[in-house]
Amino acid sequence: MAELKQSEIAKLAGVSQATVSRVLKGNPQVNEEMRRRVLAVVQELGYVPDARAQSLRSQRTHLLGLVVHRSPEALAGDPFFSALIAAIIDHASKHDYHLCVDTARTARSQRAIYEELLRTRRVDGLILVESETRDRRIERLSSEGFPFVLIGRYEPEDAIYSVDNDNIGAAYMATEYLIRTGRRRIAYIGGPAGLTVTRDRLQGYKNALEACGIPYDPRLVVFAEFSERSAAGAMTELLSQSPPPDAVIGLDDVIAAGAMREAKRHGLHIPEEIAFIGFNDSPLCRYVEPSLTSIAVDIPTLAGRATETLIALIEGRTPDAPKRQIVPARLVKRESA
Repeated sequence: MAELKQSEIAKLAGVSQATVSRVLKGNPQVNEEMRRRVLAVVQELGYVPDARAQSLRSQRTHLLGLVVHRSPEALAGDPFFSALIAAIIDHASKHDYHLCVDTARTARSQRAIYEELLRTRRVDGLILVESETRDRRIERLSSEGFPFVLIGRYEPEDAIYSVDNDNIGAAYMATEYLIRTGRRRIAYIGGPAGLTVTRDRLQGYKNALEACGIPYDPRLVVFAEFSERSAAGAMTELLSQSPPPDAVIGLDDVIAAGAMREAKRHGLHIPEEIAFIGFNDSPLCRYVEPSLTSIAVDIPTLAGRATETLIALIEGRTPDAPKRQIVPARLVKRESA
């Protein structure tokens, strides 16, 4: 009976309309007897709150926004974002929030989407991903006082709320493992060069080489887009060197799998002649041949902490967490390394 109004519930329960409102919002300060009477009427008559009216009164849509710099086709095939989106939806739903996902093929269209979201306020807050050194999104949202949380890293680190993997430490772990297994010409295929995650994992790779006394060779570092085709091109470039690399670290599992497939096409045996490690420990790792060793990142924890922090900011509460939260990673060994 969605047409029933709170004033009618108040009359039937013998309480004020303000009391009805407090009960429906879960306010703990309501007298227990009054709460029981209100809930009895609500249950008997099947009252359903008008979500649109509530939104107008509270100035909230209960929508969280996520804009991903990918085509819809690329996003559908990206195991990291598939898992991240599912985890955000799960955590948001526990607080009666929903997730609105937009895709942007270009940086220009991405900026246009953010401007439209700021203008219309059709979402209450944003989860940002794939930060850059000078990130215009962060500067713009900060200047507007619009709630957002970054999954990634931004400097200065205490300027905004963020949740991230220990990308430097994780890349160090992958590189050190390859060195301990006898590899010496280790290549790194990063994502787009401007992304913070690309630079952080490159730094971890360099740190491990230095700690183990292996000179850094810039010819062993190449960059790719987030696709198997782009990764194959990067791998072809690496294999043109003499001598070629004996191991490759890919920024994510898609890049590592694409590079590994290209190495096999060139007749190389894996892992005997060349080893591969990816990032994210996605289901893809188990389905490629040979199975892919990968750095496992805790996507549910990343999503959960980011979502909880964002909802606190939206609701005007101080998040119960430090401004920068780090989620540890671990190495999952399989056949490729």
